[in-house]
Amino acid sequence: MADYKHGAYGQINAVGSKAATNSPAAMVYIGTAPVHTVVGGASNVNTPIVVNNIAEARSKFGYSDDFASYTLCEAMRVHFESKGVGPLIFINVLDPAKHKADKAGSITKKPENGVVTIPEAESIIQDTVVVKSGEVEKKRGTDFSLSYSIDRKTLTLTELSHGALGTTDLTITYSTVDPSKVTAEDVIGSTDGMGLNKGVYALISVYPLTGYTPSFVVAPGFSSIPAVHAAMAANTKKINKHWDAYMFVDLPIVTTDGTAVTLDTVKKFKDANGYNRENETVYFPMAKGTDGKKYHLSVLAAANFQELLLAQDGIPYHTASNTSCSAIENLYLGEAYEDRVYDDAVINEKLNKNGIASAAYIGGRWAIWGAHSADYDQSNGTDINVAETNRMMLYYISNDFQARRMLDIDKPTTPNDIKTIVSEEQARLDALLNIGALIYGQVSADSSADAKSDLLDGDFTFSFNVTTTPLAKSMTAIVSWTDDGFVTYFADSES
Repeated sequence: MADYKHGAYGQINAVGSKAATNSPAAMVYIGTAPVHTVVGGASNVNTPIVVNNIAEARSKFGYSDDFASYTLCEAMRVHFESKGVGPLIFINVLDPAKHKADKAGSITKKPENGVVTIPEAESIIQDTVVVKSGEVEKKRGTDFSLSYSIDRKTLTLTELSHGALGTTDLTITYSTVDPSKVTAEDVIGSTDGMGLNKGVYALISVYPLTGYTPSFVVAPGFSSIPAVHAAMAANTKKINKHWDAYMFVDLPIVTTDGTAVTLDTVKKFKDANGYNRENETVYFPMAKGTDGKKYHLSVLAAANFQELLLAQDGIPYHTASNTSCSAIENLYLGEAYEDRVYDDAVINEKLNKNGIASAAYIGGRWAIWGAHSADYDQSNGTDINVAETNRMMLYYISNDFQARRMLDIDKPTTPNDIKTIVSEEQARLDALLNIGALIYGQVSADSSADAKSDLLDGDFTFSFNVTTTPLAKSMTAIVSWTDDGFVTYFADSES
């Protein structure tokens, strides 16, 4: 019996008949943020939340320069501050109620002009702060307010009315967060199949909560953990039974058991741990920034790619490869490799030809370097996996069709309606042809015997046959010496 269908669906075929303005495509980040520094931030856990700029991101998730502990802050820095691109959807898995230190903190301070400042307060969970004068508890919102300074990392208590905090010592107790307690299992999360979705499984919640289709997924600091990566791969195909997502992931520079991953061993790690999915680009190693910070290449590439998307009406036919990345000072494989210089020949030979993207100093500047999907290597290159944009475009066409055609469901559909749909979809493919996103595109209604029988159940099928525009993988100049030029010496004497 055929699967029960109710809605608009898309199917991707890599060969043969490929069945595949614009549906809003989202860049989704999964990771950790210092939500404990924000009033009410503890509620922003395992819930997809749209952020459009750095101010909005800080107000909902907080901010820290400690990217290793708070991975979503790296995305804030690169997308919003460095590139000025958005929006992003964040799924924060750090739960202040769960990931906190075993022992509570305490400090005694005397108000000065109605103000108490607590230094080095980055780890204090705001919602747990209790203030007492002797045995009398001061009430937040009545006696005092709290504010956290991201720049100074201080927490300030300010009295709301004159004398509300008094002039004697206050005892301030609080819990502190411990981001090191966030485990791979927290990032992977879970679902009960009835709407309670956490971690990676919260991708299911993106569309119904935000209206965006979860088209691109990034998890810096966690995607390099094989178990997390496997969960990402399992949850990015047919999200909500509709959407296909593409992943930007990292390979580790150090494995969970402390083994260093090098240019010579990274392919072995990639193959052994399943970093060869068709819907991902994998990056190695990390980057040392011009600001001294360490960056994941997946984040730098995702930001460059989003910049391209904004310039292309959300159509993913330009790769981030060979786009300038001025934030990079050098590649980073750990402190032991600080003195190494890696040219593009090394990157091509050790990484790119094995389906691993990176960065390289090319064309007089640092750039993201490598456009293959992760299932590519020289022994199994195909028309599809040779360029990440090939599969991205197939996903785009499928996702876009479903997002737009959902409104046609459960309405009477006449033969003329079918012709109209085919005509409208062909017009959209023609538009993609005109801008160079495709070099061939043809859509038709499926008229096979099986399709005719499906009509009785109200199941209509449309076939999209498309060819994406190939990327220029290399260009070679063949320069040969010839003695033909010597004839110019004798041209006058022969005339």
